[in-house]
Amino acid sequence: MTTSDFYLKRGQLALGWAASLVDPDIGFQGAGNLINAYYKSIVAMTTGARIREARVLARFVERTFYKDGDVNTLPDDPTAQGLANYRCAWIGRGLHVLGRYDMAANIGRLVESQMHPVTGGLATLANQPPADRVYCLGSTGSAVLAFLAMGKLEAARRGGAFIAGLLDEQPVTKGKFYLLRNADGEIIREDRKQGLAMVSSIDIGTPGQVYWYIGMAMNACASLYLATGEQRWLDAGHKAYALFQNCADDIYRIISNGKVAWGLGWMHAATRDPAFAKAAQDVWAWHCDIQADDGRWLRVGQFDSLDVQPLHITLDTTLERAFYMFELSRTLDI
Repeated sequence: MTTSDFYLKRGQLALGWAASLVDPDIGFQGAGNLINAYYKSIVAMTTGARIREARVLARFVERTFYKDGDVNTLPDDPTAQGLANYRCAWIGRGLHVLGRYDMAANIGRLVESQMHPVTGGLATLANQPPADRVYCLGSTGSAVLAFLAMGKLEAARRGGAFIAGLLDEQPVTKGKFYLLRNADGEIIREDRKQGLAMVSSIDIGTPGQVYWYIGMAMNACASLYLATGEQRWLDAGHKAYALFQNCADDIYRIISNGKVAWGLGWMHAATRDPAFAKAAQDVWAWHCDIQADDGRWLRVGQFDSLDVQPLHITLDTTLERAFYMFELSRTLDI
């Protein structure tokens, strides 16, 4: 049986590989000035007690990407497009955990300013005109977790209401579950896709979906329940779990399922129901199997080998999964 010690050991292996690339002057050696390599790095390094590296990376982010609470600021960075506010929330959370409250507070204010005044959703892109904004479940879940870390409970509740609303309005066990609302608060019922990051729907029961949104919903709802004791968040988490239960079997062996295991782990932390712990380990088993001997992860299905996978994607994929293993080591009774 997989144990917490195993997850911690394999997570540290991944951090060791990433830490070997950290340079005080240029950030990650060879990664270039691409925010995709950095926005999960600080929370992963801090959670894994690599504090020196986390501080170095925070200083690099501050002088390279950070301006007025935003980190998606370099005009020639192709990875700064798409889910910009999602990235801000991730890195804001990491900076807060590290103790860089100066940067984290400004990021928190920016992210909160990008929330819909009625639905509570977080806009995908920063600083668009309000009428043009699209509000996303995945971005909003990232904001909820950042707000909870920062003690911004009412903002977290607003984001939770957006997620719960999507789950309440779409009680589907198969077919399309839509993830976006427009500026008028209406669910966007059309197909949009941008790589493996931003999609407009999950076709429940059909293979080959981008599943991470389900995990983000479970995590945000379970975390809100733990913070507030309010049953509505646990009810919403169970609705997200029902989506997971009705997905195609490839949800156990696809690269976009990492957050699903993460979310199941937090559902276990909120309920102590062993079914969630078993499901989390079953989903995560494939990630354990495909981790390279030096700690890296390949985005299987997107690239043929680690040699051809761009370094910024290897860093993002590896640091994210290291963080999930640290999280699973403390949310599961193993």
